[in-house]
Amino acid sequence: MPKITPLQKIMFAVIACTILCLLFPVAGPLFASFFVGIIIREAGVKPYIELLESTILYSSTFFLGLILGVLCEASTILDPRVLKILVLGSTALLVSGIGGLVGGLIMYYISGKKFNPVVGIAGVSCTPTTSKVAQKYVAKVNPRAMIMPFALGCNVSGVITTAILAGIYCALLK
Repeated sequence: MPKITPLQKIMFAVIACTILCLLFPVAGPLFASFFVGIIIREAGVKPYIELLESTILYSSTFFLGLILGVLCEASTILDPRVLKILVLGSTALLVSGIGGLVGGLIMYYISGKKFNPVVGIAGVSCTPTTSKVAQKYVAKVNPRAMIMPFALGCNVSGVITTAILAGIYCALLK
């Protein structure tokens, strides 16, 4: 496996963010926040990494939940369309998970059984939950197997793909 330096990762983040923001300007803030996090992590500045991993993450999650809770009315939650959206979202997650498993099995057979098919489920962009679940189930079968780095790579690919598709949908529905 080739060694990738932090500088190469930072350059990739800047170039990928620029290209994606130019292609899908509506999703620009989403891309920028994702890639800025990668740049800060790869720069290796410990105080900023700790700040992002603890204070900013928990604060932003708290305030997002608080604002959504305050702004949401009971009539909105009890609207029958909300149930449809929940069912569609759950179905999409189910189909995505099945697609990831099928894709993992396809890669397993194409690679001559050198690829762990459980990594495919990590393509679902529920970061890092699906990676942890994949690692947990692989560890039950083989405690020495470590697929977490590969699963996280698939996870990040799923997040980027989701952001690109969200940008496409926003551009088409505008």
